Amino acid sequence: MQRLLQLALRQIADTERADRRACAYYIEQALRLHRHAASVRARPGTHNGLAPWQVATVEKVALARLDNNLSISDLASACRLSRGYFSRAFKATFGESPHRWRHKKRIEHACRQIVGTTDTLAQIAVACGFNDQAHFTRSFKAAVGTTPNLYRKEQGASV
Repeated sequence: MQRLLQLALRQIADTERADRRACAYYIEQALRLHRHAASVRARPGTHNGLAPWQVATVEKVALARLDNNLSISDLASACRLSRGYFSRAFKATFGESPHRWRHKKRIEHACRQIVGTTDTLAQIAVACGFNDQAHFTRSFKAAVGTTPNLYRKEQGASV
């Protein structure tokens, strides 16, 4: 495509022997190539998700910092992508937004903590990145269908 555009520019620059038809032809061919490349990139079914190393990076960074704020920009930067492209690629890879995925991971971690430790629910809430126990309880109930306290009792965990 670049070569075609260079040929067109040469035709334009040579004012004495300019061949307008040749110039138009080169530009037309360059546009055709550009359109074809754009349609190939936009075709459904083509891989436009995260590369395996980026998936590993997301899991390593996001799961190591469940208790801290972690912005999409931080994850995108770790994957060497722009924020917008990262969000689209993340959704193509995981089937959900980074925020929703991370929230689910926090709830999964909380479930393990509730059953596997004797920590208080307030301690678990903070360890899983929730602002307070009330926020944790609302989020947990919405995701799991029961409160953290009832979940602990139903799972037979001792407090």
